[in-house]
Amino acid sequence: MKVTIFALHLGVGGVEKYVATIANMLSEKHQVQIISTYKTTEKPAFYINDKVAVQYLIPYGPNGAEFKIAIKKKKFLRILKEGMKSVKILCLKRYRNIKAIKSQDCDVVISTRIFHNHLIQKYAKPDIVKITTEHNHHNNNEKYIRQVCKSCKNFDYLLPISRELTEFYAKRLDKTKVLYIPFCIEQPVKYKRKSSDVYQFVTVGRLSPEKGILDLVDIFEEILKILPNAYLHIVGDGEEYKKIQAKIEYKNLENKVCMHGYMKKECIDELYAQCDVYLMTSYTESFGFVLLEAMACGIPCVAFDSAQGAKEIIENNNNGFLIANRNKEKFIDKAVTLVRDKQRWIQMSEKAKYSVQTYSYSNTKEKWLQLFDEIKGK
Repeated sequence: MKVTIFALHLGVGGVEKYVATIANMLSEKHQVQIISTYKTTEKPAFYINDKVAVQYLIPYGPNGAEFKIAIKKKKFLRILKEGMKSVKILCLKRYRNIKAIKSQDCDVVISTRIFHNHLIQKYAKPDIVKITTEHNHHNNNEKYIRQVCKSCKNFDYLLPISRELTEFYAKRLDKTKVLYIPFCIEQPVKYKRKSSDVYQFVTVGRLSPEKGILDLVDIFEEILKILPNAYLHIVGDGEEYKKIQAKIEYKNLENKVCMHGYMKKECIDELYAQCDVYLMTSYTESFGFVLLEAMACGIPCVAFDSAQGAKEIIENNNNGFLIANRNKEKFIDKAVTLVRDKQRWIQMSEKAKYSVQTYSYSNTKEKWLQLFDEIKGK
C-alpha cells in the first residue's frame, strides 16, 4: 500500500522520532513517503532509510524565535520585518499543505498534528484511510480536548501515545476507532558500566519550560549538600539553554553540572554507562521516551508524577520512584537513597531493564502491520 505521513518538521523531538521510526517500520512492506512542512535541519535528526521518500514543503523553518527577540529588544523595524515574514510563512504553511493533501493518491495517510488533521478531514480524497496520532497530554484542558476530538472525528483511527490517553479518548469518540500501539525504543549500544567513587545523575530532553530543568538545578544544589562528590549531566538544547546555563553559573555549579547540548543516541548511551540515576522534573509529559531509553540501559529513574507519562512507565518503588505533588524534599531523598543503597540500585536496575521489553521494535512493528492488514481487508 502507498502510505503518506504528514509531519511538521524532521528536527529534534519526540514526535519527529516517532515519525522516522514508523516510516522505517512501514517501509519494510509498504511504499512510504514523509511530507514535512518545514526543513529546519540540513538532514533529518533521526535516521530515515532510503526506501522512504522525503518531501519538504517549505525549505526553511518558522521564524518564531527571531520575532520574539525583535519584540524583546523593541526594535520596531525588525518587529515589522519579522512579523511580515511570519505571516508569509503561515500562509505558505497552509497553502502548500492543502495542495499536498489534495494531490495525494495514497491508500493511507498518517497525521501527527491537529493542524494537519483539520486539513486532511477537509481536503483529502474520501477513499483514503485516515490515521492520526496524539502525542500531547490534555492536562484536563477542556478546550484542548475538544480541539483533538473535533480534529479527528472523521478519521478512521486515532492512535494516542499512551494507554491512559487511549482509554480517555475512546470514551469521547464514536466513529473513530481508538487504538493503542506502544512506541518502541532502539536497543541501546552496550557500553561496559564504569565503576566510580562519584555519583552521576543525568537528564535528557528539550530544554523548554515544561521540562522543569531550572527546578532540577535547585534540586541538585540540595543533593550536593548531602553528596559533595555528585555530578549532574544535562543533555539537550532548547529555548531555556542560556537561562539554565546562567542559573548554573549564578550558583557556582559550573564544576558540578555539565551541559552537553545535543548528543547523538550512541553518545547518550555511552554517557548512561557512566551514570547512576535518571532525574525527570517535567511539569507535563505525555509519555516519556527518555525514561524508557535510560531504563533500557539499566538506569533507575526518579520522576515527579506531574509528568503523566512517567506514571505509565515507572512502577513506584519497583523500577524507580514517582514523587507526588512535586515534593522536592522527597525527590532529593529518593535520588540520594538510590545511589547510597547499592543493593537497592542493582535490584531496580534489573527491573528497569526488564520492564521496557514491552516497547521492543518487533512488538511495535507486529501491531502496526496487523493494523495495516485490517485496513487491507476492509
